[in-house]
Amino acid sequence: MLHLNPETPCIIVPLFAHTLEALTAQARAAQAAPEADVVELRLDPLRQGDWLSGLALVRQTVRKPLIVTIRTSQEGGEVPLDDDTYQEAGLALLAQGGVDALDIQWRTDARVVRTLRDAAKRAGAAALFSEHHFDGTPDRHAMTEALHGMLDAGADIAKLAVMPHNRADAAALLLATAEVHDARPEAVLITMSMGRDGAATRYCGGPFGSAATFGTLSAASAPGQPPAAKLRAKGLTEADLG
Repeated sequence: MLHLNPETPCIIVPLFAHTLEALTAQARAAQAAPEADVVELRLDPLRQGDWLSGLALVRQTVRKPLIVTIRTSQEGGEVPLDDDTYQEAGLALLAQGGVDALDIQWRTDARVVRTLRDAAKRAGAAALFSEHHFDGTPDRHAMTEALHGMLDAGADIAKLAVMPHNRADAAALLLATAEVHDARPEAVLITMSMGRDGAATRYCGGPFGSAATFGTLSAASAPGQPPAAKLRAKGLTEADLG
């Protein structure tokens, strides 16, 4: 079961492998790493025919909460999928079982988002809605509206990742997170600003309302992900603010 709280933000470690052999090694490392609270299985680097096998082998190895993600090329991932194929793949993964949270791309067709949301809930998995901007940082209002929109549409977890052009963009992401958290303190948010200018947001997201951050054991799945052990040593939480 996946429980996230910004008072004690968890560290999510991505599994990002292009072969099942490499995926097996990464899964074993994640299971053994004390700093890995949650594991994310990124399936898009694998051949599509290996997705169900990849989920099965990771679930056999990893006994920690598991987020399962197919990141399409439209959102910075490694596989081009049309909406129907994306939906079919998500439904097949949920039907196989072992998914604690399914990442659902928020900017996918609304029909697909609703279908995967409802299927996730029937399967006992959290519906994690996500939106990624690798080309820049939307203005603060657009970011707060995106997070509110995901939550209003039934997301159990709302995730927003943006690329800053400067440190002011990273600060805007934190401010947007805080505004939504203050308005909806019960909501579960995961937010981050990527790259070098956004690195600080991966350490201090908790006090602004982000309930998790991403750290690596080996391969990074997005720009700017620091080592998980470094996040554990230096991460700031709401509790640290008294």
